Amino acid sequence: MFASLLNKGIRGSLVFLVLIFLISAVLIYFSPVSLETNTDSGLFFNYLVNKISNKAVILSLNFVFIGLGVFLTGLILINQEIVEKSNYFSVFLFLILSIISVNPLQINPQLFTNIFILFSINKLISIYRQERVLSQIFEAAFCLSFSAFITISSIITLPIFFITLIILRSFNWREWVIAIVGIFAPLFIYEGVAYLSGYNSWYLFEAIAFYFKNLSKPIISEYYFPILFLLFVLLLISVIKSFLINFGNTIKKQRTKLLFVSVLLFNTFGFFSKGATGSSIILTYALPLSFFIGDFLYEIKQKKIVNTILTLILLCLAVIFAGQMGAI
Repeated sequence: MFASLLNKGIRGSLVFLVLIFLISAVLIYFSPVSLETNTDSGLFFNYLVNKISNKAVILSLNFVFIGLGVFLTGLILINQEIVEKSNYFSVFLFLILSIISVNPLQINPQLFTNIFILFSINKLISIYRQERVLSQIFEAAFCLSFSAFITISSIITLPIFFITLIILRSFNWREWVIAIVGIFAPLFIYEGVAYLSGYNSWYLFEAIAFYFKNLSKPIISEYYFPILFLLFVLLLISVIKSFLINFGNTIKKQRTKLLFVSVLLFNTFGFFSKGATGSSIILTYALPLSFFIGDFLYEIKQKKIVNTILTLILLCLAVIFAGQMGAI
């Protein structure tokens, strides 16, 4: 059923993915209940999110962010040949995890942040075994640094940038200098504007200090418990299988797996960030979850098992929709 659609490439999966996208948008638009409230601090959240109250605008922005995120995920995993070209399980999972995290009454800044993080990762992976990559490195560093001004929790991805350079490239001092310049460029631009306007100088440093000082337990709605438990079990199985049985048939895929493992490890801070919720946790881990679990599902030969797992994921999505509708 589902498995036969998602292992036939873009032609087999496109209609299915678009249908899920559109049906979810309609259901969320008519959802009157917000299961969780995002309180992640950041310029985007503080100065834009709270000022938009029109539900149609909120829904449109959330799903534009989701669409861009799904597109970039496809570029990273399929066009970069991290997974097989016929494997759209990972793209499907990223779409589902993004939809699960949508608040019907509030713009989700993490959806917006993920666009810049995904763009940065795509640029970084594209430089593998390439020459003259300074511009790509600068763009990747700039976007990753800029994402911290949207949601401060994305600051935890900055070390991953340099880990990626170590994994994918031999040391080149010019590349590292350009990377550091790209990281600091948004900060210089912001501080220059803040100085000229006399407003909110040293924001990023104060926000980083506040972020690490106020790490705490996440507040998770009970509606997210089933999907979080299912994702944890699937991730554990897929990571163990990936490293013990099939580490990857290309060097690029092997190194990318190490990159995603580092993302999992460093995103632990995101799990304990102040104001973390079930939806924000899912979005923080969305890319590595999609990669490992999607690759695992693609390699399972028994379609009944795959369809059962996909049905369970969709049932978890239905539970969240029912909660937002006030049905349960």
